[in-house]
Amino acid sequence: MPPVPQVVVRTIPESGRKSLYVASHAGRIFGLPEHESRALIDQLIAHATQRQFVYTHRWRVNDLVMWDNRCTMHRGTEFDDLRWKRDVQRATVSDQIPVSKKVSRSQPRSAVSAHARSGDGA
Repeated sequence: MPPVPQVVVRTIPESGRKSLYVASHAGRIFGLPEHESRALIDQLIAHATQRQFVYTHRWRVNDLVMWDNRCTMHRGTEFDDLRWKRDVQRATVSDQIPVSKKVSRSQPRSAVSAHARSGDGA
């Protein structure tokens, strides 16, 4: 699959708060040279994954975990499916398709879109 442009800085309509949509799937930032683009993505990921911003769930029977995919980086960890039963379901309550737009080099970085690499998980 070819890379898909995504808006990096998104506004959550219900709160008006800004959210970064960047993680390991991001390949580059449009409008920046390749090395600057990669450096910015790496810097944003390093900041967002600092210990004070990370929640690690320790599962117990009957746990339910919910998050807002629009503003949460999430990653699964190893799971022993031969030892433990799990029921994973996804429910989308409200969803909007973010629109990316082409921007010129003169526009602020917050308006710049990223190209996501194909085949990477989010």
